[in-house]
Amino acid sequence: MIVNQLKTLDSKEGIMERISPGFPLSVYQTDFAEAEAGPGRRAEQSPEQGRCTAGPGGVRTASPFSLVPWHWHEDFQLCLVNRGTVRFHVVRQSCRLTQGTGLFINRRLAHMAEPESPDASYYGINVHPCLICSQTESLVYQQMLLPLLQLSTSSLILFDKSTPEGQRLTEGFSRILSLSEQTDTAGRELLIQSELLSAWPGLLRLGSGSGEIVSAAGNRRLKEILLYISAHYPEKISLASLAAHSHLSPGECSRFFHRATGLNLFSYLLQYRIRQSRRLLSETELSIAQIALECGFSSQSYYTACFRRQEGCTPNQYRRRAQRG
Repeated sequence: MIVNQLKTLDSKEGIMERISPGFPLSVYQTDFAEAEAGPGRRAEQSPEQGRCTAGPGGVRTASPFSLVPWHWHEDFQLCLVNRGTVRFHVVRQSCRLTQGTGLFINRRLAHMAEPESPDASYYGINVHPCLICSQTESLVYQQMLLPLLQLSTSSLILFDKSTPEGQRLTEGFSRILSLSEQTDTAGRELLIQSELLSAWPGLLRLGSGSGEIVSAAGNRRLKEILLYISAHYPEKISLASLAAHSHLSPGECSRFFHRATGLNLFSYLLQYRIRQSRRLLSETELSIAQIALECGFSSQSYYTACFRRQEGCTPNQYRRRAQRG
């Protein structure tokens, strides 16, 4: 069964549900398909709020999503677009993937995903490094894992069926999706691990010299800024306070964030506050005025105006729709 259960800790580290207890691999689908949300609007839910619904063949998908917000995890991540077009952002890099193309994202890298077509959907496989090799002194670990763990090779690797390695990886990806649903198959986990090990050397060959190395320092700095915002969004956040926390000048802090994410820093802060307010609207009985203050807005009227501009409805309308859903 494929389930999107992305949740984040206060640290923004993603938590994925494993397909089997004690087996460090997750398989899921993220579906950006449009749903009813009023005239001309897409229903927007963060992954933390997504409802799981039955899809073709018993696959469960969280639907709908407007985007997968910035987060990171200890797993390697393989993504494969199965419908439409999805744009992935990973620390100063942006990749536009169409149907049948895939992406490898190294562990601990801050990243997000958003649709570029209304029917977009992608599958993801998250793999902890120990499933490839857990013996740090072994040759396999030194050759197959250490280059990635040290960020000394391409941290973003694109693949499709146009190369032998990409075809093997794409086909192995599909077999893992199928095996993940075969809960009664004896040795399912061993078969999945075998598919991964078979495709892994080709993945490294695809990445060798073909992609950009993500700056470890830039990744760390971006995560520091995102963590600061998640910890202080109810407060008044100034560019000066963010810059001081990041050990940058205000101008460089603003430029860095825009280069890393493609967003204006305070546009991101506003979006983040709105997302947090959606959770309170859905899960609590707090008044609109209380929610506005809880999420860092100076007044209820300003909050309502920002919410309407981003969501296409008022907070009260959103709350009523969430209660009906």
